[in-house]
Amino acid sequence: MLPNLEKIEANLNHSFHINHMKVDYYPSLRHFHPEVEILLIVQGTGLRYVGDSVEPYTPGDLVMIGPNVSHEWCSDRTRENSISEAIYILFNTQIMGNEFWNLTESKIILKIIQQSGRGIRLTGRTRDEVEYMMKRIDTSYGFSRITLLMTILEMIAFNGEYQYLATPVIQNIVNEHDGERLNKVYKYVLDNFQQEISLESAASIASLSKSAFCRYFKKRSNKTFVRFLNEVRIGNACRMLINENRSIAEICYTCGYNNTSYFIRQFRSITGFTPLGYRKKFAD
Repeated sequence: MLPNLEKIEANLNHSFHINHMKVDYYPSLRHFHPEVEILLIVQGTGLRYVGDSVEPYTPGDLVMIGPNVSHEWCSDRTRENSISEAIYILFNTQIMGNEFWNLTESKIILKIIQQSGRGIRLTGRTRDEVEYMMKRIDTSYGFSRITLLMTILEMIAFNGEYQYLATPVIQNIVNEHDGERLNKVYKYVLDNFQQEISLESAASIASLSKSAFCRYFKKRSNKTFVRFLNEVRIGNACRMLINENRSIAEICYTCGYNNTSYFIRQFRSITGFTPLGYRKKFAD
């Protein structure tokens, strides 16, 4: 559950990015970017991480993720000869300009973009209609791409058939310098989460005092660093519970905990399940 700042280049002949991806497995790397993302799963199964949400995904899963929200699709590697296929759109709201978003007709679309800061999963007829439009926009060119994108956003905004994924977060603007600083901290946690990690060491990576680092991290993520570290460890525990046949105690120690009772409390706090309950849920 470790985000990296991802820089997206628009297609050379278009103002925003559209990709139809076919791979053996989705890249297992948590990331974030300033663009809004709309992603349709065509083929593949696994776990979807959006903010503090962890849910399984299957073909037809369609989500919209707001700017600077960390996310990841982790493919199920237990399935042989499987293909992971997705169509996704990435666009920056700045390409429209501030005057566009001040239009009366645009405000409802801006509102759904703001709400997607929690990540939203489309449901019902809206999901079906947007899936159809996603497949159309994948093969379209020129100005029709813009009109199709606006149609997709209007469908989501007006129909209101969606579910929030993550808990509410404070919408902060993460600039490039912030992204580089956060990435240093995330990489440090990624490389060391199986070992003891202190606030002092994390603050040193960010070149901040301990108190300044705590304020900075809480402001940028709406959670404490300790909470984030636990989410990282529990996220890795979730994968191991689903994909590996290790004991709870072994997973506990592998993920950086030295007390199984504390591990189980943190697991329940973050996922709503005990480790055994979580394993059973996905086995079922």
